[in-house]
Amino acid sequence: MKQYLDFFRAERQRIDAGSSPLLNQRRDEAAAALERLGFPSQRVERYRYTDVAAAFAPNYGIQLQTAEKVVTDLHPSASLYYAQLADIQADAITALNTMLVQDVTIIHVAAGERKQHPVQITNTLSATAPLMQNRRLLIVAEAGAELDVIMTDKARGQQDFLTTQVTEIVVGEGARVGFYDIEDTHEHCHRFHQVFARVASGGKLTHSVFTLAGGLSRNQTDVALVGQGADANLLGCAITIGQQHVDNNTLIEHISPACTSHELYKYVVDGSSTGAFAGRILVREGAQQTVSEERNANLVCTNQARMWTQPMLEIYADDVQCSHGSTVGQMADDALFYMRQRGINEAEARTLLKQAFASEVLGALPLEPLRQRLQAMVEHRFRSCEDCQLCKPHD
Repeated sequence: MKQYLDFFRAERQRIDAGSSPLLNQRRDEAAAALERLGFPSQRVERYRYTDVAAAFAPNYGIQLQTAEKVVTDLHPSASLYYAQLADIQADAITALNTMLVQDVTIIHVAAGERKQHPVQITNTLSATAPLMQNRRLLIVAEAGAELDVIMTDKARGQQDFLTTQVTEIVVGEGARVGFYDIEDTHEHCHRFHQVFARVASGGKLTHSVFTLAGGLSRNQTDVALVGQGADANLLGCAITIGQQHVDNNTLIEHISPACTSHELYKYVVDGSSTGAFAGRILVREGAQQTVSEERNANLVCTNQARMWTQPMLEIYADDVQCSHGSTVGQMADDALFYMRQRGINEAEARTLLKQAFASEVLGALPLEPLRQRLQAMVEHRFRSCEDCQLCKPHD
């Protein structure tokens, strides 16, 4: 942690010069919070499955923007919502990002406006030396607006990369937002993505995260259902192999009455990789008529692979319908035998069973073109084709 604070203090003038006043005014607060909190150890409940200090220990370079490239005239949404949902005081990764980030991508949809086509964001990491990148995304959908955002992370070359991203999502009354996060990098990439969302009355949020290839990935998603009848649908799929590590940590907070939430995360854990899922549903006092379902299912393909799962319910209201559960299992021998008896070789049978296991999450995606695209990517991922570049670093 000290190296990041030292860098910030030494380069503060350059960081501010290459950014906007809005971002600059939160840096001192973020730096103080980071120094007070320190990187969370694995004794901290929400970080128990990921060694944060080890991930941030290497010396990464940070490329700073120059003043000539700065856009200081930000959309009014920025001043209203930037760093308002993200909890700087309680989360060290969020504080670190807020301390160092120099720009913010803002997607704003006016009241009643409905975007027919998704907004697509592609982040491509490329460097000749180890590199750290800090990113910020703010999505605001005013009352009755509709929007889908697809974000894809890619990487080129064999360099080590460290990425922090904080995404804030504001869903207005009766608005609908879909946010689809796809990670398709390589084993030298470490990524920490913190998502903070607030859903107003009658609003609907769909958030999905697909980890198809990477090194260390930690995704934290916090959703607050603050208005009556708000709805959240969280989907996740992780496919891990080698030494890959994927940790998804979620919190859905039911604050108002008659809100609904559905959560489905599936992992296929292969090789010597590790997976972790911790999902907490918190029903506040007064949030009557809550309906919530949380499910995590995991397929562990080798004796060396490991999976940790921790679904949680915390309820302070008495008129609710809530359920949660998790399963961890290996590939069914009887299913393999059945397919082998019909002339399918073992490798192909295992691939087909993995695809079938992941298909439930894919089938729940509301965007048909995205569903088809991900189905093809997942199939290539499982087959590890020699021609397919999906799982390999790009030169």
